[in-house]
Amino acid sequence: MFGQFFVLFALMAIGYLCSRKKFLNGEMTVGVGNIVLFFTIPALLFSSLANTKVERDMLTNFGLIVGLQFFSLILFGRILRIYYRFRKFEEEHLNMLEVTGASVNNAFIGFPIALMFFGEEAVVYMSASVLGLNLYVWSIGLYIIKGVKGERLGTMLRTLVKGTINPNISSILLGLLASLIGLMQYMPDFVQSFISSLGGISTPLSLIYIGALTGNSGIRFLLRDREALEASLTKMIFMPLLAFVFIFFIPLQPLVKTVYFLSLALPSAAIVPMIVGRYGEGAEASSKMVMLTTAFSMATLPVCIAICKIWM
Repeated sequence: MFGQFFVLFALMAIGYLCSRKKFLNGEMTVGVGNIVLFFTIPALLFSSLANTKVERDMLTNFGLIVGLQFFSLILFGRILRIYYRFRKFEEEHLNMLEVTGASVNNAFIGFPIALMFFGEEAVVYMSASVLGLNLYVWSIGLYIIKGVKGERLGTMLRTLVKGTINPNISSILLGLLASLIGLMQYMPDFVQSFISSLGGISTPLSLIYIGALTGNSGIRFLLRDREALEASLTKMIFMPLLAFVFIFFIPLQPLVKTVYFLSLALPSAAIVPMIVGRYGEGAEASSKMVMLTTAFSMATLPVCIAICKIWM
């Protein structure tokens, strides 16, 4: 496991150094992120799902993770909100803090970690957590961020559909369909090789992007924001703890428990500040939480991966 951790942190360190040395400025880092989001991760998802024999048990587990993820984000977000209110954080930021704290970056960080430590089947289950996250962010999460009451169901459903039509979700659904109908046996080898090669660079590119993102943020500056610092530390400690207690006694397969636990131990999702900026209050504070939780995850994730050995 030491060798896998070395690769994980070495790739992040390259991204961090590239940002500090100005090889990757903010605009270039965004470009790398877009390549990962729109090309390499969708290719990884499609290839992993399409080449996996999806049977009834796996589909059942897939649906369970979607449901568990959705329910857990609602519940744990509420618990974090109670803590933030108790600590007398700014009232106008509570909606943002709840959703930013509950959200997880299971695309840029979750997929590489799942693949590196637990294999392609773990990627399949991590993709289920992405579906759960999207359902939460674009329905309940958006409702909380807006701080509105009585919004029409039709409006919420249209927002949900619009938000969940993205490359990751499309690749998950297409990959599942390809697996169920056996599409890969009819696909030319060179096309399969291209998709596999494109997906193969997802892990290193994602981790380099995360490292660059951390380097561009200016950690010393972020550490001066007491509210963002405490909110981020609380999220990175409480969320894994709550997830562990929640899942420990539920009789599920070891890999399902592992992926569920890891998905909730991840830093905040980068998409939330964009949603907050458009619909709510506190976009800058939300961005700081994304950066800080990403930095803190370098210390917390190895511990969480070690804890997973309880089940594996």
